[in-house]
Amino acid sequence: MKRKPIKRRRNKEPARVGDILARMVTETRLGRQMDFARVWDQWPELAGATLSIHGRPHGVRRKVLLVEVDSTVWMNRFSYQKWDIVQRINALFGRELVSDIFLILTSDAEQY
Repeated sequence: MKRKPIKRRRNKEPARVGDILARMVTETRLGRQMDFARVWDQWPELAGATLSIHGRPHGVRRKVLLVEVDSTVWMNRFSYQKWDIVQRINALFGRELVSDIFLILTSDAEQY
């Protein structure tokens, strides 16, 4: 079975590379991963100096940021601050990148 060729409209002017890259960042999975990489890079500013020492981002699933925390005491402190952190992350990107934070207690062997 032969496929019909895809007809593409040609613009009179070529697309600018910056516009193509900006569109890729917002529309592709790679672009979303780049946003999450910025969260990792800016974690001390987003979580605060004290909290960032005791917890770090581990991953993201369905807009839920997974954060590894080194003790139950710090897990409790993170739970009080998590909505502030979510707001800071989303304000940084100007849209909802993260909807919640899920805290994971790390074992002594996995600590950084």
